[in-house]
Order: sequence, then C-alpha cells, then structure tokens
Amino acid sequence: MSVTLTLTDWCVLGLYLVATFAIALWVRVGQRTASDYFLAGRSMHWLVVSLSLYATLFSTISFVGVPGEAYKNGVLTWLNSLGYAVFTPLAVWLFLSFFYATGRTFTAYEYLEQRFDGVTRTLGALVFLVARALYGAAVFYSAAQVFHRMTGWSPQATIVAIGVFAVAYTAIGGMRAVMITDVVQTVVIVIGLAAVFWRASSLIDFDYAGLWQYSLEHEHGFGRIVSAEFYSFDPHVRYTFWVFLLMAVMTPLQHYGTDQLVVQRLLASKSYDQAKRAIYLKTVFTPALMALFFVIGLVLFYYYGVMAKLPDEVTADQVMAHFIVTELPAPLPGLIAAALIAALMSTVDSTVGSLATVTCVDLIGRWRGAGTDDIKLVRHGRLLTIGWGVLIIGAALLLTWASEGRRAMVFELISIWGALWAVLLVVMLCGVTTRWATPRAASWGLGCGMVINLILPWYLYLGTAADQRISPFWVPLPGAIVTLVIVVVVSVCDRRGMTNDQ
Repeated sequence: MSVTLTLTDWCVLGLYLVATFAIALWVRVGQRTASDYFLAGRSMHWLVVSLSLYATLFSTISFVGVPGEAYKNGVLTWLNSLGYAVFTPLAVWLFLSFFYATGRTFTAYEYLEQRFDGVTRTLGALVFLVARALYGAAVFYSAAQVFHRMTGWSPQATIVAIGVFAVAYTAIGGMRAVMITDVVQTVVIVIGLAAVFWRASSLIDFDYAGLWQYSLEHEHGFGRIVSAEFYSFDPHVRYTFWVFLLMAVMTPLQHYGTDQLVVQRLLASKSYDQAKRAIYLKTVFTPALMALFFVIGLVLFYYYGVMAKLPDEVTADQVMAHFIVTELPAPLPGLIAAALIAALMSTVDSTVGSLATVTCVDLIGRWRGAGTDDIKLVRHGRLLTIGWGVLIIGAALLLTWASEGRRAMVFELISIWGALWAVLLVVMLCGVTTRWATPRAASWGLGCGMVINLILPWYLYLGTAADQRISPFWVPLPGAIVTLVIVVVVSVCDRRGMTNDQ
C-alpha cells in the first residue's frame, strides 16, 4: 500500500522546492571568494550551525534506521547517544582549536600537512572522499526504501530526482544555502516526527506501562545490561558493553576531528566560541531526540505485536513508512513524505558540498596552485559539486541493487561503511597527542588501513551468511589497529634511522 499525494501535498512540496531554489539564488549574490562559497563567509550564527549539524547527521537515516533498529532489536543502542554526549567535550578539547589556529583553515586535513606532510594530507583527504561517498550512497539507499513503501516511487526514480535537485541548489548557493535550508528541514522533520509519535501513542491508548512491560518481555528494553552476555568479548554478540564504549569514544572524535562534513559547518561559525556553543547545543538535545526515535520504534513494536498485524513482507526498516501510510489521516502522509524529501536533501547537499570542498582545496588547490585564486576555486567548487553528485547518484543506484540481496539493516550499513573513519581518526589522534609520530609512519598507516577497511566489510559482514556475521560495530576495528601498529613501528624505525645517521 502506498500514499496518494493530494493536491495540497503537491502544492506544499512545490512551494518548498521553489523556496529552496530561491534561497540558493539569493545567497549566490555576492559570492566572490572561496570563503563565501565553501564556508558561508565564516559568518553563520551558532544556532544555525547547530541545527545544520543535526539535520546533516540525522535526517532520513534516523527516520528510517533508528525506529527500525528499535523495532527489531530494542532500545539498547540508544546508549550510544549518551556516550556521545559524555565524550563530546573531549573531542572539542582535542581537535577544535587546531582548526581555528590559523584563521584560514578550509578543511580538517590541512592540519595533517601542518603536523606531518603533504602526502599524509592527500591520503587523509582521499579517505574522507571514499568514506563520505559511500555514506551518501547509503543515505540514498535508506531513502529509497522508505519512499518506495510510502509512495510507490521506484528507488531509482527517487535517487535520480532528489539527487539532481539537491546537487543543483548546492552548486548554485554553496554552504550558506545548504545551512539555511538545513534549518528549515530540521524544523519540518521534527514536526513530522511528533505527528507520528502522537498518532502511534493514541493507537495504543497511551499505555506506556504496557508498552514497556511488553518490551521487557521480548528483550527490547535495557535488561541485557545486567546479563553476562552484555560484557562478553565474543565479536558475534551484536551489542555489548565494549561496543558501547568503543562507539561512545570514537563517534564524537570522528565527527569533530576527521569529518569535513561536520568541520566545515564549524568553520562557518563566526568564531571558535560560537562553534563550541553550536556543538554543545546539539549535544544536549541529541539524546532526547534520539530517545523519541527509539520510543516510536518501541510503540510500533507494541502496536503491531498486540493490536495489529504487520504484513510479512514489511521489513524493520520499512515499518515506520508502513505505519505512516496506513494509520495517519490525510493529508499527514503526503506532508511527511515532503518532510522526508527535505530531510534527504539536507544530507545530500551537505555530502556533495563537503566532497567538492575537499577535492578543490586539498587536491586541486594544493597540486595546481589554485588556492590563491578565489574565482578559480569557486568555479572549480561548483563543477566538482555537480561531478560528485553524479558519482554518488550512480553509487546509490548500485548500492540499492547490491544491498537488497544481503538483507542488511540501514542502521548496520551506516556502521559498516563508516569503517574508514577509524583509520583516519588514529592518525589524527597520533598527530595531536604525540610528538614522535613521523610523516612516513602516518602516510603508511593511512594507506594500509584504508585498503584493509575497504576490503574487510565484504568478508566480515556483507559477504557472510547472516548467522555467521560478527557485530557490524566491530568491523572498523581491524583497520584501526593495523594503522596504529604501523604508525608506532615505522615511527620507531624512523627515529632509530635518524639516530644512526647522526
């Protein structure tokens, strides 16, 4: 069953698209420098930055993947958001000041050249480009699932149509257009989420006590925390205390220390203090918003387990869309479909924008000396935005086909394709916390770790039978360990060589 968009729905969607393009055209006026195009002139208010961070990192992934995770596996992984909040101050303390040290930084990887050398910077940029391109394809995959269930649109049509539109207004308006539209998209998606929560709660007669009891009986609560299995070192156990600890520490460090998609927004702030304020606002509210996503998943688990029958062909990732289509009164399904389009575009525009920035500044600008020519950088930035958009759309079409046969959840796919961040994080941490790590060690570590964590997901997860897979959250670890060992060993050898030369 799919939703039929009414005339009102199409009008709302049309007005939103027109407004989005109007914003892009409006902010395009006066874009004369690379800072204007890539960093919104370093003039964005901290509240805009904070909302933009939220829209970029959650959006459609949360709307599809998190309720699906709660529906299938329970709420235990919500602990990640608490861990994220606890360790975010550490990430800010370790990394943020380095990005503001010169006042001229455009990307997170410029630091790698300052600390190590140009080869390390180039490899770091390449790791980001591959990781974010895969992430963009995974976002499209998740969106294709929900739109196919809600509207009957084919996954291919969804990817191409929304991708082309998002790439177009990003190329025109740059980072300022992206961040302003992100604010609108955040508000819209939260309103849609609240509508789903209210309707679902009313269908279970607001019986939250019965909901929680049912969840505990079916091991969807926090009961596993007191079990011995939760503290097991067996990598085949999907979620343990050690997985929680690993993700709690690594996720904020990866976001604020290695991910240009996040760092670029922070550098668009007016100052270092405003960037910190934006981070902490997002950090405070994220656990509550994530809790709402998880609670909706539990409500749907209770509703379809006790009061209604879920069709067998509906997967966990599709349960939210199925509920919206079958249980929400018109015109809410169509309006939420419009909200999800907005949410998807917030991730797409951010992804292609950051990919274009890194390619332009860390690769073309450095290799060809275009970094001093603002007009050339802006022109390259627009062309690269279009080019990366085309590549991601193509990769998304391929991933839609490849992932369907492996029955991997969206929540898990994002963890798997994020394996490359762990490699980059190890090198960044060695840079900011040690004086002994050498340039050659950093570049070798990055190169080897990237190859390992591109190959291992196929052997450890995607190409393995479901009953033999290790937890998807452990997939990034081997490459990270190899990277660290290489950095330490090669650094020691380099220093011994220098001593012998003396």
